[in-house]
Amino acid sequence: MEKRFCTYKRVGYFKDRLAENLGVKFTGTIYASPGVIKHIKKRHGKHLGKKVIKNIIEYMREILEKPDYIGVYKLTDREIHIELIKKDDINILIGIDINYKSDYIYVSTMYPITNGKINSKLYSGKIIKCN
Repeated sequence: MEKRFCTYKRVGYFKDRLAENLGVKFTGTIYASPGVIKHIKKRHGKHLGKKVIKNIIEYMREILEKPDYIGVYKLTDREIHIELIKKDDINILIGIDINYKSDYIYVSTMYPITNGKINSKLYSGKIIKCN
């Protein structure tokens, strides 16, 4: 890892099982930058709640380890954006980006999502239920 990434937190691993479900041929360690953690706390902290914000890395790990839903949001020749959703007291969506050129996977966002939005994404085929 480059020196500029030394402050990034290792939050999980994008597993073969998830990659296969989405038709993605890339797996690896997922990182979260200090900047994205700060952004999530500032922009979505009130909606996520104190319990989640105080343990943000652990919640990220839990969602990345066992998502209830997963889908590809955006696909380009250089990058793919994947959404992972965990249903709980607060439904939470984590966006991860896979950068093929840099061989790098990182958390790009994390925020609460309503049941209605989840159902809409399921109905449109943007996400699928994980087994």
